This record gives sequence, structure tokens and C-alpha cells, in this order.
Amino acid sequence: MAKSIYKSLIPLMAVVLALGGCTKNFEKINTDPTSAPKVASSILLTRGLIFTSGGEYEAWRANLIYCGPMIQHLSSLSLTYVGDKYLYNDDYSGAAFNSFYPNATKTLATLMTQSAANAGEKNYNAIARIARIIVLQRLTDLYGDVPYSEADKAYPDLVFLPKYDNQDAIYAGFAQELEQAANDIDVNGTVAGDISGYNGTAAQWKKLAYSLMLRVGMRLSKKTDQTLAKQWVQKAVAGGVFTANEDIFYIQHAPGDYDNPNSHVIGVYPSSRAETGKDNLSIKLSKFFVDMLKSKGDPRLRIISELPKPDSTPGGSDVAAVQKGLPNGYDNSSDPVYGIGSTGDANLVHYSQPKQIIVQPNSPNVFITYSEVQLMLAEAAARGWIAGDPVQYFITGVRSGIWQWSVYSSSIVYNDAAATAYATTQSVAVAAGSLSAKLEAINTQYYITTFLNEYEAFANWRRSGFPVLTPVNYKNNETNGQIPRRLRYPRGDYDVNRTNVEAANAHQGADIFMTPVWWDKP
Repeated sequence: MAKSIYKSLIPLMAVVLALGGCTKNFEKINTDPTSAPKVASSILLTRGLIFTSGGEYEAWRANLIYCGPMIQHLSSLSLTYVGDKYLYNDDYSGAAFNSFYPNATKTLATLMTQSAANAGEKNYNAIARIARIIVLQRLTDLYGDVPYSEADKAYPDLVFLPKYDNQDAIYAGFAQELEQAANDIDVNGTVAGDISGYNGTAAQWKKLAYSLMLRVGMRLSKKTDQTLAKQWVQKAVAGGVFTANEDIFYIQHAPGDYDNPNSHVIGVYPSSRAETGKDNLSIKLSKFFVDMLKSKGDPRLRIISELPKPDSTPGGSDVAAVQKGLPNGYDNSSDPVYGIGSTGDANLVHYSQPKQIIVQPNSPNVFITYSEVQLMLAEAAARGWIAGDPVQYFITGVRSGIWQWSVYSSSIVYNDAAATAYATTQSVAVAAGSLSAKLEAINTQYYITTFLNEYEAFANWRRSGFPVLTPVNYKNNETNGQIPRRLRYPRGDYDVNRTNVEAANAHQGADIFMTPVWWDKP
């Protein structure tokens, strides 16, 4: 075998040597005159944001199969939905890692490199940096130690096997990069190619940078030494976080071109997966989630939930009183313990599913909202990290969390009086409770407001511990009946980058679901 390879190389080497003497005008002759020397920054930004929003591949596997069911926003009887039952599937567990690195982070890193050499493109550079941190934070929150300082450096730096940075160093890098990006932005400028709700308004991206810094700081609240957490939270507030509903950051999608990745799974329209369609009832709302919203009289239940019609197609009743969540941890078998029949109702038509109006192909993909920012500020104020009334932050955050659904469709009408009345009722524990009661009330609302952004819901649940969930204990699960604390690295990276993966495991702990990431430890 080796001989035949070497023999086949001999004529190739001869050709290379012959060409060695023909170097006159080589670059000119071998350059395609119809190609651009580089891709326009506006095009790179558009492509980078599409990749940031992601595709059906990782949205289905990481966001909806793992994160959503694990924290009991969603539920499923299908064994495909392994997060519902704490089972392991390498393709699903590694999907975010395998997709975001070669697509989103690489495209945005290319834009950063290209724009750094052009003084007139500082806004492109800053925006690319901010968007890349959104993706990288999702990755490190899911897996822990991941490539950061050496990521996306195969070209031009020829770093093909990046090291996995420790998560504490990654988070410190996030805070520094966000501050630099915010400082670099020309708030009077605009950028072309921005498909987010900001539509190229640079000043909005500056607010986004500081709001993400607030999230970075709050993520460290479990650490025994909270110096960095407080420092980054205070710096974010001083810099200027979101101040209005309209500051919500989302990426807009278009039907027939790049439809919303969550909708592509849950929605029922041509070319979608139709996981809530007539022939595939995989995704339901969790009993825990529906019961919580019903018990609180939360107006969002009617916005996000519906029953199937009698023929099992979407579009049935959205009346709050008749909504019914599917218990987590069951399958569709006749097993007397694990089959759904053991709960007394095996008819899937009786269970609520995501309402189709919020999972259209052109639905926005939401990443961070004014509601989240206000709730984080409520917690920071309750902890004494910043000035301000936690009750007022809380009420504003809850109201905004109801308003944000109006972004999805003009048919979703926000009722401020009803939202204010609901938020005020829910604020009682924040006004008079213990710190623990305040944190539970605040983070329960954060849990509700991050529905569909399951990456963030899973991360904040691990950080805060609220709401208190009851784990399932499905047969042969990977965690002995405990909700996972992270996802596992893809096996493929062991094949190509084993030394660095194993170094990460030696530092962080075994590559299993129950190994907590750095910020998840005291």
C-alpha cells in the first residue's frame, strides 16, 4: 500500500518541479479575475448572524431535544428526545459544538480579522466580537472548558488543534472583549448587513454589549468569591444596559430562505419538521411548566400554548383553563412504569403544545431581552450589588416578559394593565421575602421569560437553582435520576484533538452529564 502511494507521487512531483521554473506572472495568471479579493464585511456580517442564530441541526438537538426537556419547558414521549429522559446521544449532545465552531465563530472571526485592518470598519469589528461572544457563551455554558483563545485560528495562524481554555479564563475574556467592543463602537454610525432587530443601529449594539456583560457577571453568582461578579455587573450598569422593551436582541428570519431554526422543528409549514404535526406529536409543553403558568394566572399561557384539534393537527383551543402539560420522563409504550398510560391519560390530543403563531418560519430568534436584563438587575439589587429597588426592576421585567411576545406577531396584542396587575401580584415575595424567596421569585420569572431560548433557560436554572424541579428517573438513564449539569463533548473531537480534550477533562472533571462547569461550582 505504501509503495503504491509513493509511486503515484513520482509523476506529481515531476510536474511540480517543472512548474518551479515557470513563475513569471504566476499570481496574475492564477487569479480568477471575476472573484473578489475578499468578501464584503456587510455580507460576512449577514452570514455570521445567520450562523449565530443557527440552523435546524443544532436547534433541534441541543436547544429542543436536550435543554428544553431537561429543565421541563418541554416534554416528549419520543425516545429521540433524550433530554427528557437524561439519555446520551453523541450526535445530539455534540451538535452545538460541531455546528457553531465551523460556522458562526469562524465566520465572525474572519470578519473581525478583516475589519481590524480598516479604520472605517470599527463598528463591524465590534459587532462581530459581540455576536461571537453570544455563541461562545452558549458553548462554554453547555460544555464547560472549550476552545476560546485558539479557536478559529486554522487560517491564517495554522492552529488546527486548539486547546480548551479553562472556563474562568473564558469568562474573564468575555468581560474584557465586551468592554473593548462597547468602547470601540461609534454610536452615530450604522452598518449594512445587520439582520437583527437593530437593523444596523450601532448604538443598540453598545447597549447589547453591556447587557451581555451583565449576564456574564450574574453567571458567577454561585462562586464563593463574588468580587468579579459584582465588578462586572457594576461596570455593565455604569456602561449602559437595555433601557426599553425595544432593546430586545433578536435575529430576524425569512420564510423560504433561512427560516427560524426552532420553528423549523416545531412549526407546521412546508419543509418544516412539523414535530407538532398530525403525524408527529413529539413536542409538548411540560406538565410542570403548564401547571406553573396556570397556578399563577400567567397571561403568557394563552399566548404560547394550544391544544391540538380533534384530528391531531395544530390550532386547537388556547383557553388557559383547558391546557394540560405532558409529564416528563415517559414513553409511548405499554410499560406499566414508564409508559404514558401509567399516568392515566395516554391520548396525546389532550396535551398542550407550542402555539403555532410563535413558531412561524419568519419568527424572530430571541437571544436576550429587556425582561431578562430587568430581572438580572432585580437580583443584583436584592443582593446589594447595585442601587435601585428590586421590586420595581422585577415588575418592569415581568411586564416586559409579557410584552416581548408581541414581537412575534401583530396579532399578539400586549395589554399593559393586565401585565402590570399580574407583575405586581407576583412581586410580593420580592418586596417582603427572605433573600432566598426573592431569588426564587425573580428566577422563576426568568425561567418563564426565556421559553424557547432553552440554552439560556438551562444555564440560568443551573446558576440559580430556581425553579425547583423534580427530576425524572427513566430506565437506564445516564445520571441516576438527576438533571444533567452539562452536555458531553462530541466524540469526533476525541478523534482529531484528543490531547486537548483529555487535558480539559483532567482539569474540569470526567466528560459526563453530571460534571458541573466552573461557574456552577461554589
